[in-house]
Amino acid sequence: MLSLLRRGTAAIEASSGLAAGEWRMHKVCKSYGAVQALSDVSFNIGEGEVVSVTGPSGAGKSTLGRLISGLETLTAGELFLNGESIGGLPVQARRAAHMFESFALYPTRTVEQNVASPLDAPSNAGRLTADERARRITDVLELTEMAGLRARLPSQLSGGQKQRVALCRALVQDPSIFILDEPIGHLDAKLRHKMRGEIRRRQGKLRQGTLWLTPDGIEAMAVADRMLVLIGGRVQQMGTPDEIFGRPANVQVARLIGDPAMNVLSAQLQPAVGGGSMMVVGNAAPVPVSSDFVARFAPLAHNGALQLGLRPAELRLAPANAAPTGSADRLAGTVYAVEPLGKHTLVTVDVGGQRLRVKSPPDASWVAGQPLHVVFSATQALSFDALTGTLHG
Repeated sequence: MLSLLRRGTAAIEASSGLAAGEWRMHKVCKSYGAVQALSDVSFNIGEGEVVSVTGPSGAGKSTLGRLISGLETLTAGELFLNGESIGGLPVQARRAAHMFESFALYPTRTVEQNVASPLDAPSNAGRLTADERARRITDVLELTEMAGLRARLPSQLSGGQKQRVALCRALVQDPSIFILDEPIGHLDAKLRHKMRGEIRRRQGKLRQGTLWLTPDGIEAMAVADRMLVLIGGRVQQMGTPDEIFGRPANVQVARLIGDPAMNVLSAQLQPAVGGGSMMVVGNAAPVPVSSDFVARFAPLAHNGALQLGLRPAELRLAPANAAPTGSADRLAGTVYAVEPLGKHTLVTVDVGGQRLRVKSPPDASWVAGQPLHVVFSATQALSFDALTGTLHG
């Protein structure tokens, strides 16, 4: 074990401090008995890159972070740092700065002492002068707006303040990688928005990679150079935030990413009496569709079955008695709910038993139960395979 620890420490010391290098996961699997938490997860984190991992609760995000830092052992697969396999190395050798969702603060130590605790570990002996140590602690406390609370104990802090202490304890280190598990989830909205920008800016200046774990798809997009969407322990998609927002790989990703997420509408395309085509959504009456719609989506339908992706910001609402204009397509529905949000009004519309969310102007005057039309352009809509849910094209 001692030789293994020395080998691991040497591998990291060779690229210590700001030369942490590239981390790569290859077909990583983790199971707990019959429960498969992660299956064939492969991706890399480059030097100085922020990679966010997002997915619903239970997707395997925290398990992935614990595997990288060595707190869990791999069931299968390999983990590499700078091309060297380190999946069997103990925690100490990996020198990962891991912030836990549970905070895990020392209850009898002050804020400052909690933040300083990684720097006081035997593995860091002699790495920093007293002045460097003090500067690092002050820098992260100021970054998170906790400098004025440095003498308090955890019992004297709110949940959001405890989370910031845990974040500081990770950021103060000079590790091989930063692993931040829901680092700002307990903060109020205003501070959360500020912190994600400040932390993103700071991490972008470092050579260590950062793995940012969050169930919030918008947060994942805002902080990442690249993002990974993890659902059910499997990688659904990896790419830049623009790539994943613009071309979600499947229905699961489409329904997860966005504010609000993309509408996915199940429909049936059928010929109309006298020519042309009609579309049926749930129990709604059939509506005619444009030639553009037919040309784009008819070849992709399975026996007429379609799954359409419609972004809330690309839809508009029209009164039920308004005459059609241009080549846009229309869906008849009724208002289900109206949410005024200042910069826009979010209107949920029931179309044949399926609900679509539409971003409307802030002065929208729709009311629940009101009939209307949802207007959209076939050129902006996406199509997902009716059987597999994967994106066409």
